[in-house]
Amino acid sequence: MFDGIPDPRGLDAAPWVLRRRPWHARLASWLRRCGEKARQRRALARLDARLLADVGLTRAEATRECAKPFWR
Repeated sequence: MFDGIPDPRGLDAAPWVLRRRPWHARLASWLRRCGEKARQRRALARLDARLLADVGLTRAEATRECAKPFWR
C-alpha cells in the first residue's frame, strides 16, 4: 500500500534520465542527431515549391534552414 514513502527497493530503478551516460555514448547519440539533421535538410532542399507550400514553408525559409551547419 502506498503511504507516501518511496519503496527503497525501487531506488536503483531510477529513470535512465537521472543516470549519467559515458562520454562515448553521449558522443554517439550527438553524432546520430547531427546526421539525421543533415539528412532532413538535404531532403528539404530537394522539395519543389508545391511541396514546400504543403508544409508551410517558403523557398527562402527552406534555404535558410538548409544553410545551417549540421550541429545546429
